[in-house]
This record gives sequence, structure tokens and C-alpha cells, in this order.
Amino acid sequence: MKVLSRSVFAACVGASLLAVAGCSLTRPDAPAPTQQSQGLLAIDPCTLLTPEELKSFGFKEPGDPDAGVSSSEPGCRFSGRPFTGTFYKNQEKTVELYGKQDNWAKYDRLEVDGRPAASAIDKSATQARICSALFDAGGGVIILTLSEFRDLGLDECGEALKIAEVIAPRMPK
Repeated sequence: MKVLSRSVFAACVGASLLAVAGCSLTRPDAPAPTQQSQGLLAIDPCTLLTPEELKSFGFKEPGDPDAGVSSSEPGCRFSGRPFTGTFYKNQEKTVELYGKQDNWAKYDRLEVDGRPAASAIDKSATQARICSALFDAGGGVIILTLSEFRDLGLDECGEALKIAEVIAPRMPK
């Protein structure tokens, strides 16, 4: 009986391994993974805007890579006038998760390109005239943070949202 039990167990394990292996194999006629299925992995924050778009918003190219606050939030800094900007991606959070943080002086939920978005000012940045526009993309979030080069009384939140409206349609949902 012991030999039979071992044989049945070995057969079941073997069948399970074959089933799992079969699930992970790709068919030769299967389409290649798209940017959509890879989320934000292939997105480079330094190329979110074209050179022409950067110029139209007053940014100078090229941008300077920025490690962000953590390795999960790489970004790219752009100098310019009247605004400077840093564009980030985060594959681990969403607009909803950012909204639950308690560091916001303002967190207005919006919609950009039919997806959750927000316009936000950190409590530590209320006097610095720094505003972020965030929108969901590829299972994560794109964050566009703008600040005025000099305080001219401009609307950095409005400008960040304009940039988000340009970028969002090109991003994976």
C-alpha cells in the first residue's frame, strides 16, 4: 500500500508541475506583451513630454534624472520659466492611496482622461507655491510637480493639470 500511495503522490505532483508549466508557456502565435500589460515599467519620466511640448510649457531639455524619495518613485527634473517641474512615476501607489496620506494641505480629487486624478499641495509646500497633479496609469500613478521659478502669482496647479491632460492619453490605463 505504501508503494501505491507514493506512486499516486508522485503522479499527482508530476501532473501539477506539468499544469503549472503549461500555464506559464507562451504560444508562438500569442501577441507580445504590450505596454499596457507591463504597467509603468517601460515609462521614462524624462520622455513623458516631447521636446516640442517641453518647450511649449517653458521647460528646457534634457531633463535630469531624479531618484525621487525612494527607488519606487523615479523621476526627472526640468528647469524652465515660469515653472520648474519634476515628473515621477510610482508603480506601487495610486491616486487613491496617495489621498489617504496625511501630508496634504489640499488634495482635490479630479478626473484626467477618464481616470482618477488629483491636484495636491503638500502641507510643507503651501508657502513655496509647489503643486502636484497626479493621475492613475498602468496600475500605478504619474506625478507632475510644478513650482514657480519666481512668485508671479501663477496657477501651478492649473498648469500641472494641463500637462497631465497632454500626457495621460499616451499612458497605459
